[in-house]
Amino acid sequence: MMNLYKRGMIFVTFLGSCLSIALVAAALGTNYWVISQARRTPNPTESDGHIHFGLFQGKKELNVAYGWRTYQFSVLELMRQDIDFMIYGYWLTTVVTTVISLLFTTAAAVFAVINTATTPIGTFTGVPGLYLWNSLTIILQMFAVSFWVAQFSKKLQHNVMSLEDRKNLWTSEGMASYGHSFWFMVAAVIVHIINLNFIYFGTSDSREKKSTVPVTEEKGNGAIMLY
Repeated sequence: MMNLYKRGMIFVTFLGSCLSIALVAAALGTNYWVISQARRTPNPTESDGHIHFGLFQGKKELNVAYGWRTYQFSVLELMRQDIDFMIYGYWLTTVVTTVISLLFTTAAAVFAVINTATTPIGTFTGVPGLYLWNSLTIILQMFAVSFWVAQFSKKLQHNVMSLEDRKNLWTSEGMASYGHSFWFMVAAVIVHIINLNFIYFGTSDSREKKSTVPVTEEKGNGAIMLY
């Protein structure tokens, strides 16, 4: 029964890792790390704009009382054209840590399945490995989240417009916010923290110790009765 409980708890972490893989993949593949509105400073009441972008691609819709115009753009190309658009080092760190965290999440899922089916004795393949892969994933995902928060704080909350748009007096000052792609990463961190809790409570020796207490007491009582 105890072994079944342990394997069941570990299998739950496999499901959690699969959810995390989906969340991180969605964060990489969707273009809503930042969303913002925009206005032209000379005529803010007659102009309107909507911008959203992810780590690689984005979309903006601008209207200056002549109808909406839609533009697709590359985030990397914008950074090449305008060094003030984003801090390249922060962007690169966010991308790299997000991608590597996806690899560690996959490892956590694979070894969770292995530990559900068998009892590996290796450090990296057994229960210590489950702690390792999930912990490394949390660290990497926290790096991605932290560097994007720093990026937003230093650059994106003040401006998400291209250099050309700024020359045309467009501004997004104070109108930007985090999009759901960013929150996917935050959710993935929470999932792995939950995974660590399942691993701890599923593999802790405390339950086994509790289950052996009655047996010990019974033996002690038997010895007393014998004397």
